[in-house]
Amino acid sequence: MDYDPISSLEAIGYIEREASFLYLVAVHSGYFLRRQYCRFAGRDGGTLFSRFLKKADRHRHFHVIECGQGWHIYHLTSKSIYRALERPHSQHRRIKGDSYIKSRLMVLDFVLAYVRVNLLTDEAGKVDFFTTQCGVRSELLPRSYAGRLMYFPDGFPILVSNSGVPSFTFFDGGQATSSRFERFLAQYQPLFAALGEFNLIFVADTESNSSRAKATFHRFLPADCLRGVTPTTPLGVDHFVQFLEVRQQSEVGGRGVLSSDLKTLREGEAMYTSLEHQALYSAWKIGSTTVEKIRQRFLQTSMRVNFSTVVLPYRYPVDVARPGVRSHEGDDTPYQTRDETPSAEDKP
Repeated sequence: MDYDPISSLEAIGYIEREASFLYLVAVHSGYFLRRQYCRFAGRDGGTLFSRFLKKADRHRHFHVIECGQGWHIYHLTSKSIYRALERPHSQHRRIKGDSYIKSRLMVLDFVLAYVRVNLLTDEAGKVDFFTTQCGVRSELLPRSYAGRLMYFPDGFPILVSNSGVPSFTFFDGGQATSSRFERFLAQYQPLFAALGEFNLIFVADTESNSSRAKATFHRFLPADCLRGVTPTTPLGVDHFVQFLEVRQQSEVGGRGVLSSDLKTLREGEAMYTSLEHQALYSAWKIGSTTVEKIRQRFLQTSMRVNFSTVVLPYRYPVDVARPGVRSHEGDDTPYQTRDETPSAEDKP
C-alpha cells in the first residue's frame, strides 16, 4: 500500500482500535456483529461497543439491521469510509441476500482468527500473486463479467504459507444443496490444475454441510485424477500421452483424425505450448521417449492437494428483518425484501 488506511479512518474520528476493525470489515465483509468487535478488541461488555456505536451513529456510517429478539447486524454502508480506504466501488456497502450476508459474517470470523497470517484479500493482490509469483496465465484465473472483467469474484480470502503455498477458502452460507460449491470448484478448476500444490478450506457452521462438501470435492477431484496432474500436464499425464499419439497420427501422411480424438487434439494444441511440451513431442516422434518414460516423469511430480473443513462455533442471523432497518446514511441503497427461514444470533 502507498497509504495508511488506519490513519485515514483515524482522521475521520475513530481511535486506532476502532479504525483497525472498520478496515477489516470494509475489506472482508461489509457486515459485522457486536461479538466480533468485542473479540477483536479483546474485551467483553457493552460499554466499549456502545462508545464505538455512538460514534458511528454520529457519523452516520452504519445501517443497523434489527433481526428480532434484540439481535442486530451492523452493515458498513458509508461512502466516505470506503472512499477513505480507496475502495469507492466496493460491493460490500450494497445490500445482498441473506445467505450472502451470513457468508460475509463467516468470512469476518475466519479473518479475525487468522488476522496475523499472510492473506490475499483484494482482486489486484490475488492476480499479482498468481501471475507473477506462481507463473499462472491470467486466462486461467477465476473470473466473471459484471460491467467489467472481474477476477476472483467470490471475494473469499486466500491464505499464503511462508513457502508460498496458497490455501483457498470457500464459505458455506447454509444452502440446502452443494450447487454453489460445485460452481466454485468448476470456476477454479483451471487455476487448480495450473498449480503444483494448494490447499482448499471449506468453512461452514454445521458439520453436516462439511461432510457433504468432502464428498463433493472428491467427486470433482478424485484421488486417481490427481495422479500425473502437474502444471505441465493440467489434465493428467494420460491426456498428454493421448495428445501426443493423436497429433502424430494427424501429421503422418496427412491422415485424418477420428472425431472422438478431435477434442483431445484441440485441447492439447491450446494447452501444450511450452518449450518442454515441444521437446517432449520431438522426442516422441523420433522414438527417444516412450509412454512409460513420460508417465514416470509426471507421476513423480503429481499435484499435491489438501482438502480440509472448518466448522465455526458461532450462530448467525439468517432471517434479516428488513422492516426494522434504521438507516444511518441517507445516500445508500434501500433494503430489498426476501423471505427465508430465521436462525438465532447472539444478542448485542
